[in-house]
Amino acid sequence: MITGALLCVIIGAFFTYSRVVMLKTGMSSDFITAGAIYLFFLLTLFLNPLLRLVRRRWAFDRTELVVVYTMLIIASTIPTWGFVANLVPMLPAPYYFATAENNWAESIHPLIPDWMMVRDPTAVRDFYEGLPEGAHMAWDVWLPPILAWCALLLAIWLMMIACMVLVRRQWVEHERLAFPLVQLPVEMAETSRAVLGPFFRSPVMWAGFALAFSVMSLSGLHYYFPGVPEPELTAIARLWRGQTAMLFSFIFSVLGLSYLLPLHVANSFWLFHVLAKLQMAGQNMIGYRLEGEIERFMEGTLMVAHQGMGAMVVLVAFGAWVSRSHLRQIWHKVTKGSGLDDDEEVLSYRAAAAILIICGLFATLWLNLSGLPLIHAFLFLAVTFAIFIFMARLVAEGGLGFMQPQMTAQTILINFAGTASVTQSGIFSLALTFSWAGSIRVLLMASAINAMKMAQGVGALRRPLFWVMVAAILVTLVSSFWLILWAAHDHGAVNLEPWFFTANARNTIDFVAYKINNPVSFSTTPEIVWPRALWSAVGGAVMAGLIFARHHWLWWPLHPLGFAVSASNIVTRAWFSIFLGALIKAIVLKYGGVRLYLAVRPFFLGMVMGQLSAAGVWLVIDLIFGGTGNNVPVFDSRY
Repeated sequence: MITGALLCVIIGAFFTYSRVVMLKTGMSSDFITAGAIYLFFLLTLFLNPLLRLVRRRWAFDRTELVVVYTMLIIASTIPTWGFVANLVPMLPAPYYFATAENNWAESIHPLIPDWMMVRDPTAVRDFYEGLPEGAHMAWDVWLPPILAWCALLLAIWLMMIACMVLVRRQWVEHERLAFPLVQLPVEMAETSRAVLGPFFRSPVMWAGFALAFSVMSLSGLHYYFPGVPEPELTAIARLWRGQTAMLFSFIFSVLGLSYLLPLHVANSFWLFHVLAKLQMAGQNMIGYRLEGEIERFMEGTLMVAHQGMGAMVVLVAFGAWVSRSHLRQIWHKVTKGSGLDDDEEVLSYRAAAAILIICGLFATLWLNLSGLPLIHAFLFLAVTFAIFIFMARLVAEGGLGFMQPQMTAQTILINFAGTASVTQSGIFSLALTFSWAGSIRVLLMASAINAMKMAQGVGALRRPLFWVMVAAILVTLVSSFWLILWAAHDHGAVNLEPWFFTANARNTIDFVAYKINNPVSFSTTPEIVWPRALWSAVGGAVMAGLIFARHHWLWWPLHPLGFAVSASNIVTRAWFSIFLGALIKAIVLKYGGVRLYLAVRPFFLGMVMGQLSAAGVWLVIDLIFGGTGNNVPVFDSRY
C-alpha cells in the first residue's frame, strides 16, 4: 500500500503536471489508464526483478502486485478528465470571464450558492493570472468549495464501488465477460522462479513492443529534430457524394486490444459505426435534421445521438432483467441475512446497500442545496448512474480502453423534464456536474470492476481491498488538487492547457446561459422535444431487436453493445483499427486455430505496451529537456 500510495502521487501530481503544463498526452485520461499501466510496467520489469536479485523475499508477489495496480487504476480516474482538472477552473470561471457582452453578472451570478464557488476577486485574478511576487494563495477562499465538492464526489465514488460489488458476481462468474483491459496487467503480474516473469521473456511480445514503440517515437524525435519524418497514421476519405467523412486511423493500442475481443463484439463496433455514418450521410442528402442545436458533449447528429441514448437505456434495463435472479438473492441477503455468500466481496452486500442508500441520500440533498429541485436531483443521479453502469459494462465486455457515451444525463433531464421544471438554479447546478459526469472518458466504476476481476484471480478479493481503493482516492485527491492549484497560481491558468482552464470552464457557463435563454419542454417547444423523444424510442426499439437477435439466433454475428456508441467521436477515430484487429483475429483463428491465436497474442499485447511506453518515455524526456507540446499519444494525436 505504501508503494501504491507513492505511485498514486505520481499519477495525481506528475501526470497532471504533464497534461496541464507540458501539454502532453493524457496518461490518466481514458479507460485504458495508460499512466497506471506504464508505472506497472516499470515496476514489474525493473524494480521487482531488482528486488528479487537483492533478496527474493523482498520482491512483490502476484497478490501484492494486484493491490498496487488496483490503487493505480483507481487513482487514474481522478486527476484530469475524471474530476479535478475539470472542476477547479470552473470554480472561479463565472466571475473571471464575465463581461458586459455576456451579461453573466446579471443572469448567472445570482444563481450561484456562496459555498460552492470562488467569488473573491483577488483569488479569482490570482488563479487565472498568477500570484504577484511575494503573495500567497488564499487557502481560506479555496478550501470551503473544494471540501464541499470532495464530499459530494467521495459519496459518488463510494456508490460506484458499491454498485460494482453488487454486480461483480453476475458479470464475472455468471456472464463471464471478457475484461480485455485486465489481460495485459495480469500477464505482467505473472511471476516465476526466474528473475523476469514469463511475459517479459517472450520474444514475440518484444517484437510487437518494438514495432509500436519505434513508430510512435518518431513523433517524439520529430519535435526535436524536424528532419525526422513524423508518422502519418490517419487518412480521411469523403464518401457518399461528400456527405460524410470516414477516418482511417492506425492506432497500435486499439489494434492490440481489439485482437483480444470476442469477434462478435469487435465487429459490432466497426460495423455499427459504418452504418451510423451511412445514416448521417442519408440525413445530409435529404436535408433532414432535428430542430435545435447539438448539445454539450453530444456525439454525432441529434438524431443519431438520441438513438444511442435510447439504445443505452434499453441495454441497461435488459442487463437488470438478466440479473434479476442474482439481484433477488442479494435482496434476501440484505434483508434476511440468508442466501449468497459475500465473504469474498470487498464489501458485504449489506454494507454495499447501506452505502448506496446513505451516500445516495447525501448526494441528492447536496444537489438540492446547490439549486436543483429534489425530484430532479434524484432523477439526475438515477440517469447518471445508468450511464455509468453502461460505460462500466462497455469497458468490461468491449474494453478497448477508449470510449464515450453519446449523450449526458444533464441534457436528457433538461430537455425531457423541461427548463421551467428544472429551474435556472437547477440548470447551473447541473452544468457544474459536467466536472464529473460530462465527457466520460475515464470512470472509477470501470476501474473498480476491473480491479475486482483481477483480485479474484489471485485470491485478493477481500474486505481490505475496499480500503485500498479508498486510500488511493484520498492520496490522489490531495496530490492532484495541490498540483492544479499550484500550477495555476504559479503560471497563471490562462497560460495552461486551454481545454481545462479556458474552453471547458467557459463552455460550462455558456451552457447555462444558452439553456436559460432557450427554454424547452414538451408543451412549449414540441417541435424540439417530441422528435428527440421519438428517435430515442427508435434507438431503444432497435436495441431491443438486436438483443432479441443475439439471444434467440445462434448464427447472429453482432453484439448489440456497439450500436449504443456507434457515432461517438472516439469510435470515429478507432473503428478502422478495430476492424483490422478483428480481421487479423478471424484469419488467425480460421487458418491456425486457438493454438496460433495464443502464440500471436503476446505480439498484440506488446503493441499496446509499446505505444503506452513510448508516451511515458517521451514524457520523461520532455520533462528533462523542457519540451512542451511534444504529443506522443496513447490513442491518437487528438487525445
